[in-house]
Amino acid sequence: MRNALLIALLALPLSSCLVAGAVGGVVLSSEMMDNRTHRSHLNQDARVVWNTVKDFLAKESPELIEFDDQTRIASAKLDGRVVRVEVQAFDVDQSTMTVSAKNYMATVNDGEFAEIISERLIRRLNAQK
Repeated sequence: MRNALLIALLALPLSSCLVAGAVGGVVLSSEMMDNRTHRSHLNQDARVVWNTVKDFLAKESPELIEFDDQTRIASAKLDGRVVRVEVQAFDVDQSTMTVSAKNYMATVNDGEFAEIISERLIRRLNAQK
């Protein structure tokens, strides 16, 4: 009886790791940095992610977006909020994407909206694979 319980307890963490890895797709990890910033570690090349970010912001923003290809930083106005996305190369075919959002004339942090935009970008990246 004790061995069966021990085996069940040892197998539990392994099964949850396998599920997390299978569901992940493009995302390696995701975290809220502060009350306005959401960071995702992606299993995709930074150039691919950067091009997807620019395309997404251009289609979603009614105004012109600002971006810098050298630093891979883009900002746009979405739903009355100022959204800033930064893409950095992390390793070979891996990158990090940091999304921040501010509301009310760029004075109030909006972490929930940053997370929503991050999830929408990740869905778009998953659809491209």
